[in-house]
Amino acid sequence: MALDANGKRLLVTSGSVRAPIYQTHSRASGLRTLPRSASVTTVDWHPTLPIFLTGSADNSVRVTSIL
Repeated sequence: MALDANGKRLLVTSGSVRAPIYQTHSRASGLRTLPRSASVTTVDWHPTLPIFLTGSADNSVRVTSIL
């Protein structure tokens, strides 16, 4: 689980091939990351940019911008 630098988005691992992104300060529905070939095991945000990374059980890492 990782909260972005602004505290507005929460990125969560759930054993799924997608990682949900929840909006913490609004009633907007959450987003989901693109599917991976294996379950997402770790997530983190860039400290200042709207970029996050996901790592999966197949030992791969994906860097994604939400812009």
